[in-house]
Amino acid sequence: MILHSLTALTLILPTLVSAAIFPPDTKVKMLDPKGFKRVMKNNRTSVVAFVAPWCGHCKQMAPEYSKAAGNLSPLVPFYAIDCDAESNKQLCASQEIQGFPTVKVFPRGGQLPGQKYESGERTSNNLIKWASRSVPNKIKVLSNQGDIPDWLDQNSDSPRVILLNRDKKFPLLWQVLGNNYHKKIAFGHHSDPEGTFAASLGFTAREEGKFSKVIVYPAGSSVPILYEGGNKYEPLSKYFRSIVDGTADFLKAATESPAKDEL
Repeated sequence: MILHSLTALTLILPTLVSAAIFPPDTKVKMLDPKGFKRVMKNNRTSVVAFVAPWCGHCKQMAPEYSKAAGNLSPLVPFYAIDCDAESNKQLCASQEIQGFPTVKVFPRGGQLPGQKYESGERTSNNLIKWASRSVPNKIKVLSNQGDIPDWLDQNSDSPRVILLNRDKKFPLLWQVLGNNYHKKIAFGHHSDPEGTFAASLGFTAREEGKFSKVIVYPAGSSVPILYEGGNKYEPLSKYFRSIVDGTADFLKAATESPAKDEL
């Protein structure tokens, strides 16, 4: 019984040691080869640190890396792999890891090559800027209201979503979502500080405490739909998933047969 317990402890010890590099409340998730494969199948931009539990530079980086992970969560997930663990050595070799820590960003999972961090000292601010810049930009900037009809027509085979806000730039959240749903949903941005375009569609120009609107155009339709959920990553992701898989309420309503007249 004691031998069995010691054997089990030996098997999990590398993971525990590696995980202990990062603070207890960290957003950094440890990966094994199966977990890494799942991450690579995803379209999301992800950051992966290849570390070793004995590495002094890894221990020095860990608090900054964890801080960056917390700042960018849930937009850009941060992971780590213990290259000292026997089960991970082949994976680390395939990623050509020759020194620790090596930090890589994968802009679209395994669809694009990983890029090594080479932006100076590994501070949380540097890591945040580097990871944010690495998110592919798939957003069409619709500077003028007159640009919108042409863009809608050019992408009519796909669902289209437009972020209306009062800023000339779109937030990282919108860029992340545009990357995640690239080739499934067309993403646009239009600066609408006075609510002029929103009003032209029949929506309230301004709402107290709410400065952004997401307008949805189903594939093949020119009829706008106002998204009324929360403007955060999780609710927006859930909503866009429902558009892609056809379970969105407005899509189901469009396919339902009209009730028969019983009079």
